[in-house]
Amino acid sequence: MIIYGWNNKTIKQAPLENMACDNCQEQNLFLTIYSKYVHIFWIPLFPFKKSALMHCGHCQKATEEKQMTPDFKEKIKQLKNSVSTPKYLYSGLIIIVLAIGYFSFAGSQAKKMEQAFLEEPMEGDIYKNIDKTEETTYKYYLWKVAKVENDSVFVSPSSYSYDGIPTKLEPEDGFYNFSYAIHKNELRDMYEKGEVKKILRDYDGESTGFNRVVAYPSPVTTDSIQ
Repeated sequence: MIIYGWNNKTIKQAPLENMACDNCQEQNLFLTIYSKYVHIFWIPLFPFKKSALMHCGHCQKATEEKQMTPDFKEKIKQLKNSVSTPKYLYSGLIIIVLAIGYFSFAGSQAKKMEQAFLEEPMEGDIYKNIDKTEETTYKYYLWKVAKVENDSVFVSPSSYSYDGIPTKLEPEDGFYNFSYAIHKNELRDMYEKGEVKKILRDYDGESTGFNRVVAYPSPVTTDSIQ
């Protein structure tokens, strides 16, 4: 559940000299300027309005800005403009901008790394793919590079399909004990089309199950299988 709302923060408070309260006639008036801001999980996101409140320290009468005389409103407006909004009231917005920048940079670095993996595939690389023609939600499957020969990459498919990009294999899943050849250009084309979603290297094979091998359930006779 996202907790959000708005709140007020006092940013300036000062006595009003030579002014008497219209209720008790005492010269004990204070002017408070506060900023309204939006928050998420109580973290200030951004301020959206400055308001003023006149308060009598003697009779405790409070006068909102809309109740003040037109001449006094103009003075208050000038005073509000001269008071700067604390930068920490933009904390949430700054965090969001930094997070977007970080993830954009991380994403671009990951993209460069994957493109390098495409250019120089290695035994053990994991390809996380999507079959866009599959009508069910189980569109995602994996390949593991068994070997590389010249421009041919021999991949072993996983025995399971998934309904999302998997981070690890199901306990009964593994890569079949055979491989077939895919040309490097075909892999590049699949990557550009978004059919190869992720490429992994230097992963923890034990915790992910990516080291697991399973036997193909029936004899394989296709000539391209080696």
